[in-house]
Amino acid sequence: MYKGICEAIQQELEELEAKLAGGARMSSQDLEHIDKMAHALKSLAAYEEMQGSSERYEGTSGVRGRSRMTGRYVSREEGPRYSEGDGYNRRYY
Repeated sequence: MYKGICEAIQQELEELEAKLAGGARMSSQDLEHIDKMAHALKSLAAYEEMQGSSERYEGTSGVRGRSRMTGRYVSREEGPRYSEGDGYNRRYY
């Protein structure tokens, strides 16, 4: 997805690299341009990854929550289960 945009940004970066490899000094404008292009590539990659993961979860409930211990997202469909005798009355703590 967005392959043409990514290729155009990469080509711009390669042209800047060639310019700098030729002995030109990096200006603040060059640095700002590089930063924006790198950020755009990173954002597009993250968006593509999010789209891919949402497609993997299509058809499932997608119910998730955060673990109270780690703060990480955990599936509520799987994971450790605790019996009422061990002091926990929930599946996750």
